[in-house]
Amino acid sequence: MEIDKKHWVIWDNLTFKTTGYHKNFDVVNTDENIISEYCGTISLIRLGEYKPPLLVGEYEISVWNIGLAKTFNVNVEKLIKQHKAEIIYSELLRVVKEKHIDVSKFEKLILISNLILRPDHRKLGITEEFIEFVHREFYHQSSAIIALALPLQNNPIDADHYFNNKFVEIRNSIQSNYEIEFISALNYYGLKDLNNSDVELNEYKLFNVATKCGFNRIDESYLFLYSPEKNIERMLEKREVGRKINKVFNFK
Repeated sequence: MEIDKKHWVIWDNLTFKTTGYHKNFDVVNTDENIISEYCGTISLIRLGEYKPPLLVGEYEISVWNIGLAKTFNVNVEKLIKQHKAEIIYSELLRVVKEKHIDVSKFEKLILISNLILRPDHRKLGITEEFIEFVHREFYHQSSAIIALALPLQNNPIDADHYFNNKFVEIRNSIQSNYEIEFISALNYYGLKDLNNSDVELNEYKLFNVATKCGFNRIDESYLFLYSPEKNIERMLEKREVGRKINKVFNFK
C-alpha cells in the first residue's frame, strides 16, 4: 500500500494516554472481574510552539480475559447478556448467538466501543494511527479486536454523555495550571449537527473507515473484526519512511 505522508508531522507528534480500571472483585455482576476498562485521550504535542498538548480525540476500550474466564468456568455469553444495555454488547450477544463469531476460541476480546475526534482532525490519518496504537498495545494472534461502527447519535448512552453531560478540560498555558478552560464536548467535538445529519451516509462513512483500517464486518451487525494485514503493511512502510528521514538528518 502507499500511505499518504502529507500528515507525517501530525502523526509524529501524536500521543495516546490511556487510563485502565481493574477490579479483583466483582462490582455489579458475578464474574465481571475478568473485564478491564480503559479510557484514553489522543493529543498533539506542541513543544515547538511552547504550548500545552492539543486534545484531538478520546476513546474507550474494554478487554475481556476469556482465557481466565475459561479457567473459572465463567459463562461468557451470560456475562455479555448482563451488559446488553450497551449497544456494543447487544450487538455482540446477537452475533454470538447466531454463531457468526465464537468468542471461546480467543484468549482475550478487545472491544473498541468509542472513538471521537475533533472535526478538523478527522481526515488526517489519526484513526489509522489509533488502530496502530491498539495493535501495538493489545493485539495478539489469540485475541480478537472488535470495533463498534455506529453513528454517535444512534448510541443513546454515548449520545447523552457527549451531548448533555461531558465537558472537556483544556489547558491554555504550559506555565500556569490556572489557565484552564472547560468546553462542552458538544462544541469541542463539533457534534451539534449530528442529529440532523444523514444517518445512512454516516453509517457508510464509518463502515468505509473501518474497512480501510483492516476491519471486516461481522454479518449485518455494527461490529467489525480486526485483521492485522493492512495495518502491518502500513506500519512497515512507515518504518521505511522513518528510516529515510532519520538518514537525511543523520539520526542513528
